[in-house]
Amino acid sequence: MSVLPACWVDGKRVDPASAQIYVTDRGFTLADGIFETMRAYNGAIFRYDDHMLRLSRGAERLGLPRPANLLPTLQQALSELRAARVDAVVRLTISRGSGRHGLMPTRGESPTVVLFAQELAAFKTSISVRTASGRRNEYAMSAGIKTLSYTDGVIALLEVAAKGAEDAIFLDTGGHVSEATASNVFLVKDDAVRTPPISCGAFPGITRGVVIELLEDMGIPLGEDPVTPGELAKADEVFLTSSVREIAPVDTVDGRSLKAPGPVTTALMGAYAARVLVERES
Repeated sequence: MSVLPACWVDGKRVDPASAQIYVTDRGFTLADGIFETMRAYNGAIFRYDDHMLRLSRGAERLGLPRPANLLPTLQQALSELRAARVDAVVRLTISRGSGRHGLMPTRGESPTVVLFAQELAAFKTSISVRTASGRRNEYAMSAGIKTLSYTDGVIALLEVAAKGAEDAIFLDTGGHVSEATASNVFLVKDDAVRTPPISCGAFPGITRGVVIELLEDMGIPLGEDPVTPGELAKADEVFLTSSVREIAPVDTVDGRSLKAPGPVTTALMGAYAARVLVERES
């Protein structure tokens, strides 16, 4: 019998259908918290240390104290996943916990820790994207932090879904390509790859980092520089990256069809799968 779905709240294994948090939890009322979405292959989380480092940096930016039950929760959950050797999507959420009414945090709040693991959903082989009408604010105080607030992404998805697309591309305040709703953006032109820099509001994705490593190993030129919508529209290939979807080929950008996956994207998908296998077995 599969161990999935599985859930731990504040260090305790609970039934996902009956898991509880306080109604005054600031993650629920204010989106005051952070999270990491990770992917487990055969029970082992890929780039676990990178995820934990990013989580730590986000907590520091938000002034979140380290939960006392975080390490025991992780140890128990990861041990169970490894024993079951499952492929899973694992989300770790940390909120500031319950507090008094108002925005200002109070001293002594105890963070809430929730870890939820579920089976990986099936994905289409390629996806269509459209540019969202809203902008990603690279100057926001939360820029670069994986906070619980994804409302802009939800609205953008609803907007582009009404036009037949499956994901949205955000531009930054200067009109440059930033990122998708929960993925980084890469484009290929004349066998060279480009991706928006973090300064354009692009999130420092774990898979983005792995792809950059692979491009260097493969000798494929990479530019991390601002990308205009016009350049994206003229790309030979476009793909998105995330921990869950890995490398997702894009077949349509704002109504323009692309070969998906193209040759560069195909090579990267193979190299990524090989990297996962090597690190899983090391």
